This record gives sequence, structure tokens and C-alpha cells, in this order.
Amino acid sequence: MTFFSKQTANFLIKKETVLLSLSLFCTGFVFVSLLLIAVFVYNHAETNVPIALKNQLGSLNFWAILAQNTGVAIALLSGSFFVKVPTVLLLLANGAGLGFVLTANMYTTGQWLYFIALISVHGIIELTALMIAGNIGFQKIDWSKKTEIKKLINTIILIITMLIIAAAMETYVTPLFWR
Repeated sequence: MTFFSKQTANFLIKKETVLLSLSLFCTGFVFVSLLLIAVFVYNHAETNVPIALKNQLGSLNFWAILAQNTGVAIALLSGSFFVKVPTVLLLLANGAGLGFVLTANMYTTGQWLYFIALISVHGIIELTALMIAGNIGFQKIDWSKKTEIKKLINTIILIITMLIIAAAMETYVTPLFWR
């Protein structure tokens, strides 16, 4: 028994499907980032634009962020019922969305470290929860096994807990670092 399997014995988490989720997310991220950089370079987009996040963004609402992230997690979970298609598409789309936002901000402002740090405050927990949800979306759940249902419930509780923590951090901690 490896370290990974000992730690996930009470959860429906498999290393292979977590890595598949992460791979699809990263594929969407890298593809859109490279495409956007090419568009910016081709069009001679302006760089070193001043950062004014406080002026551009309104206040963040904890419940709205939690509802949005929970909706994404539910859609990722639904892949286990719908031949994995929603899980694949959503992981690619979310990676592409994050790639677009980060690349656009980093290219135009030149402040790549600032944006990575800003997203990392809440993003590590949020993305981990979504990769775990994607992991379930890639699995075939045997509803006749009580132990598997219990592991599924434990995993869903873990995902919800992580999303609550991430939403709280995004609402109350991340804005402290805005310029």
C-alpha cells in the first residue's frame, strides 16, 4: 500500500483520475495562454499598463463565489453519469478561462508574480477541490456497494469544505492584496 492509497482510503480519490483532471485543466490553460500571447504579439498589444484592480472590481460576495464554485463542482461530478463529457469540457474550459485571465493581465501589466500570488491565495484550495470533483467525474460509481457510496459522500463533504474555505479566502483575504 502506497502513501497515496493510505491517505485516501476513506475517500473516492484515485491518483490516475486526479492527474487526468489536472492534465485536461493544464491543456486548456496552456493552449489559450499561447494563443493569447500570439494574438497580443501580432497586434502589438500595449504592455506595462498600470494595475487598478480596486477600481475594476466591485466587492466580492462570499455566497456568489461559493455558489459558482459549487455549480462547477457539481457539473464536474456529473461526468460519472454522462459518459465523462461534461467533466472533460469543463476542465478544458476552466483551464482556458484561467489561462485567458492570467495571460491577459500578466502580458498587459508585466506583473506576472503579483497575479500568480494573488490567485494562489485562494486558488490552490479551490483548484484542488475542483480536481477532486473532476476525479469523481471520471469514475464509474458502483451504487450497490455501501463502502463506495460512503467514500463518495466523504469526498463530496471534503470538496464542499474546501470550496467554503476557498470562497472565504477569495472574499476576505485576496482583496487585501489588491493594488
